[in-house]
Amino acid sequence: MNHEYHKSVLVQEALDGLEAVTARIIVDATCGDGGYSSELLRVMPPDGMVIAIDRDPQAIARAKDRLSSYQDRFVAVKGNFCNIDTLVTGLGITQVDGVVADLGVSYLQISDPERGFMFMKPGPLLMNMGDDCRVNAETVVNEYSGEELARIFWEYGEERASWKIANAITRFRQTTRITTTRQLVDIIRGVVGSRFEIKSFARIFQAIRMHVNMEIENLKQFLPASLRILKTGGVLAIVAYHSGEDRIVKEFMREQANPCTCPKELPWCVCGKKPVLQLKGKMITPGDEEIRNNPSARSAKLRVAQVIGKGGAV
Repeated sequence: MNHEYHKSVLVQEALDGLEAVTARIIVDATCGDGGYSSELLRVMPPDGMVIAIDRDPQAIARAKDRLSSYQDRFVAVKGNFCNIDTLVTGLGITQVDGVVADLGVSYLQISDPERGFMFMKPGPLLMNMGDDCRVNAETVVNEYSGEELARIFWEYGEERASWKIANAITRFRQTTRITTTRQLVDIIRGVVGSRFEIKSFARIFQAIRMHVNMEIENLKQFLPASLRILKTGGVLAIVAYHSGEDRIVKEFMREQANPCTCPKELPWCVCGKKPVLQLKGKMITPGDEEIRNNPSARSAKLRVAQVIGKGGAV
């Protein structure tokens, strides 16, 4: 296969945070096209191994093809990253040196019109990243209430016209079932007009995709699961693009770094909760040059934390 592979973001910063040059086992929890896995294997010791997880069988196939020269050093597993602990222990591995997760969406994963992610080309309303989804986009837009649609559009897309678009969808589907991306695009355009249509298309499609694939719920499950396989001294590095996802990562890392629940007026801690993580530096964002070379990097935020104890691990 010959591919124009997805361009990974903040790669060197993630490698540095993960201390990849000395790591023995690192999990690439959202493998995609294998961008991070490729760079990890390039700098890790000769016996270093990457375990790559993705729920999309097409992404797994691309990554295996791309990294076939690494043979046993690259192990690809089809599965949802929310189950990282059981997927890794299922390989007979109980502890790893690092976990990296890029929460962005690979262009190659969403660029096939037949999968229904794109608003620029006509296709069926699907948007399933893997075969483990409970619903698809067609079910969402045709069977959810207007109130639920508006909530999804605002919560996951921060679309100002959420209610108007939801109402337009419920009116349209009274006479015709919405089955294609083109129909949905036309409905959105009828509400927002041509001036702001591209941003609204992007927000609504993103919101539906995030809901269909349970991206927020899976992230919330993944974070504590990752700590169950990270050894003491191991590193968790996460790149987020969506403000809601980044907020979840930030709050989780802060809670695990300072879990004490004692009232502030007490002179010392009596709750007994010990820190599990130590934050490694501040949040990192791409520099101007990276954004120029890869405009999709502009909203990326990297947060890194190191496991310092297992006493309060979740």
